[in-house]
Amino acid sequence: MENIKENLKYIIYWTIIFIVSISMIIYGIAKPIQFANFTSSTNINLSQGHKLMWSFYSYSLTYPIIIGVFEIIGGITLLFYRTRILGCILLTVILSNVIIQDFVYEVTALNSAIFYQVLVLIIIFFDFKKLKNILVELLKFQNKKKNLILLIIALCIALIIKYFETKIL
Repeated sequence: MENIKENLKYIIYWTIIFIVSISMIIYGIAKPIQFANFTSSTNINLSQGHKLMWSFYSYSLTYPIIIGVFEIIGGITLLFYRTRILGCILLTVILSNVIIQDFVYEVTALNSAIFYQVLVLIIIFFDFKKLKNILVELLKFQNKKKNLILLIIALCIALIIKYFETKIL
């Protein structure tokens, strides 16, 4: 019985990985086509916010292409054990942005973005031990002596540079 349960978990885990990975790679590849010439669209079923956001994305294809590249990278990194958590983090950043924009601009694809984000969270749940080990290592306390005077000097230099940055740039 235990073997059947483990096999079922394995099948579910990899099914979710393949769904998200394939979808993100396809979305990433399709980004330039998706937003090309949207300004000439006459679809009356779209909300004003949806039209506004898509017009913004279609103004220059550079931004959608960059997002598409990161979707492809996220989809590919999900396929490998060593990079799966990185892929989940990358896709969570992208999907969170998409979810917020779709919600604010009333884009009909909101449910799809939420669906993929839930699947990414399930992948993270399956790999929770690995994520926990990564977080423990990242947040591990390091007892390094700090020189307070040097920190104050560095802060003053940073404030001076910021001051000049606002005046020059």
